[in-house]
Amino acid sequence: MKCFIFDIDGTLIDSAPMYLPTLEQVLHDYGYTPTDEQIRTAFGMTGREGLKLCGVPADKVEEVMHNWEQEAYRHFDRVLIYDGIVDTLHALRKAGHKLGIVTSRNRSQYDNGFVPLGLSDLFDAAVCADEVAVPKPAPDSIFALLEQVGCAAEDTVFLGDSPYDMQCAHAAGVKSALALWGSHNPELQADFRLNHPRELLQLAD
Repeated sequence: MKCFIFDIDGTLIDSAPMYLPTLEQVLHDYGYTPTDEQIRTAFGMTGREGLKLCGVPADKVEEVMHNWEQEAYRHFDRVLIYDGIVDTLHALRKAGHKLGIVTSRNRSQYDNGFVPLGLSDLFDAAVCADEVAVPKPAPDSIFALLEQVGCAAEDTVFLGDSPYDMQCAHAAGVKSALALWGSHNPELQADFRLNHPRELLQLAD
C-alpha cells in the first residue's frame, strides 16, 4: 500500500468518553430515550444523521446538535490518542507514504475537536462529511481524498472502526482495515483486521 486513509473517532483517537455520555445526556434533556444500540450506531455517522437515528425530528436536529457539541467540548480533556498512533504515522510519513483522513465530522468539528490534538499536520489531506455530496458510507469522500493526494484505489487502504467505514472502503474499491482497538463491532468483515496501529507498517510497500 502506498496511501493510508484514516477515520478519526475510534481509529486515531478515543473520543467516545467525550461524545457518548454527553450525547445521552443531551438527548435525555430533550426527552429522547434511544437504545444503547442506537447510540453506538449513531457514533459512526455524521452527527446530524446520528441524531435522527436516535429519534430527533429534522426540525430539532440543528438545535440538539449545537447543544451536544457545546456540552461535549467541555469534556475535551477526556479524548485520548490511541497508543501507537503517533509513532506509526511518523514511520509511514518517513517511508514516503501518503496519509489522509476521511471522517464523518464536518469541517468545524474537525477544526475544533481534532486539530488541537496536534495530529493534523501529519496528514497530506483531510475530507470532511460536509465537503462531499454524499458522506460515508458512500465512496465520495475517499474519491475526493485520492484525487487530492494523487493516489490510485488499488494502492490504498482505509482504516476505520465502524460498519460505515468498511462499506465506504468497499464502495470506493480500496482495501479495508478494521481498527480492533477502537471498534464497537469487532465482528465486521475487512480485508485486514488489526490489533495495534503498528501492524499498518506490515501493509506498507
